[in-house]
Amino acid sequence: MFKILRNILIIISFILSTTTSMAAEFNWKYIGVINAKHDYAKIMIAAFKRVEERSGGTLTIDYTSFGETPYKPIDAQTLIRDGLTEMTEWLAGYNAGTYPLLAAPNLPMIAEKWVSPAELQKVKLEAWATPTVSAYKKKIFDDHNAASLSTHFYDPINIWFSEVVTDISDIKGKKVRATQPEQAKWLTAMGASPVNISASDAYQGLQRGVIDGIITGSGAVVGFKWYEVLKSGFAANVLLSSTDIMISKSALESLPEETRNILVEEMKNVEKSIHEAMPKAYEAKVAELRGKGLVITEPSPELYQQFRQYAVEEVYPDWAERAGGDAQKSLSEMGITLQ
Repeated sequence: MFKILRNILIIISFILSTTTSMAAEFNWKYIGVINAKHDYAKIMIAAFKRVEERSGGTLTIDYTSFGETPYKPIDAQTLIRDGLTEMTEWLAGYNAGTYPLLAAPNLPMIAEKWVSPAELQKVKLEAWATPTVSAYKKKIFDDHNAASLSTHFYDPINIWFSEVVTDISDIKGKKVRATQPEQAKWLTAMGASPVNISASDAYQGLQRGVIDGIITGSGAVVGFKWYEVLKSGFAANVLLSSTDIMISKSALESLPEETRNILVEEMKNVEKSIHEAMPKAYEAKVAELRGKGLVITEPSPELYQQFRQYAVEEVYPDWAERAGGDAQKSLSEMGITLQ
């Protein structure tokens, strides 16, 4: 009798140890650009928790920001290729210097007319889905043994000033912080002077007159408290910064099929949730900034076309020449014809 009980205990112990081993089989890390307090990060962390629960603990994913690692966002695809993480956030705009065709959907003013942030997401997704750009992006992912589980966007990038500016004519002569060559070219075309200054130095730069304005999203204006030294902005919806949830193909394929399907499904849920959340968050931030006294101008159709004209006539041809290859073809597929 004792021998039977001992054997039963051995079997139970083996089953428990096997279950524990299975539950701890896949412990992954996701590295994101934003910290865990950001609304997008909260959406992702909740999704990772659902993956863990739905998979019975087979897959756990810890959220870490790049700021907590020795790496930078520009390293995203290299981290995946070299097996240093299973999942990460990949911002196309951060890699456009190395892969210039990635800038096509991120060029300023690609929408033919002013559209809401929700509508601009659709315009951007269509731009990413055009044959030339989508094939180019896929090759980059393939070359790094990576795949995309979702594509979403941060709030619209706009132009803000330390003085009250409500018309293009008032932009002339202003010194404005820009973070991309296309932004710098657009500012120059309007008579402004682009300035390269870090985000951490922008507050004092605005305060001391080193710069008169900044191209950024409303979320950053609130987050960095730049509203304390800004007085106006244009709600022109200049561009949206796109980002992908990038995953190692090898890591994805290593998962049991059921767990893999759960992960893919939940990341699509993240994509949908962020698509729905972004316009609402943007409107809330704009309302908050107006409440703090900023004059925010939503451009008339005529004003929007003035902004866009500078982009079409100056920015796009310059970018196409620098990007070479299929640049003009990619623009054409996006419905943009160079003069």
